[in-house]
Amino acid sequence: MPLRVFFSLWPAPDLQRDLHDLATQLQAECGGRILRAETLHLTLAFIAALPDQQLEQLYAIAATLASAAFDWHIDQVGYWRHSHIVWANASQPPAALFTLANMLHAELSAAGIAFDASKSFAPHISLLRDVRCPPQRQVFAPLSWSVREFALVLSEAQGSGMNYRVLRRWVLV
Repeated sequence: MPLRVFFSLWPAPDLQRDLHDLATQLQAECGGRILRAETLHLTLAFIAALPDQQLEQLYAIAATLASAAFDWHIDQVGYWRHSHIVWANASQPPAALFTLANMLHAELSAAGIAFDASKSFAPHISLLRDVRCPPQRQVFAPLSWSVREFALVLSEAQGSGMNYRVLRRWVLV
């Protein structure tokens, strides 16, 4: 059975809780379904159907990436009307984030691994789904994230939602 996996930046539990607290505040205004704190992350590349025998290939690709660690200051929220999602991001995302995503996308493409490349990389952390309106507040006190690694995560259906399990992590230099 094919695996649903994605490369991501996976926040520490304290940042996940802070993001969840922000989502809880926004939910009071926008409605929608709040995402569980332990699932909050930033997706770098989503691979919808990976044959399990290719998992080692993903590990090898990730091990070749030499990208810089960086700090990310999450200070704004936004709304995607087409998908009814409220998300968090930085008003000035660090260049190193785009470098990491671009390197990863290039390596996946070169290896012939299909990933969701249908749209350009738009860094965000989804906070709420099925919202009824955009949030009035767009900016907030920054949440700081020292990004020192990226991860490959397995996505598994669990009851009415998804469960995520970090399979492996790689240190950024």
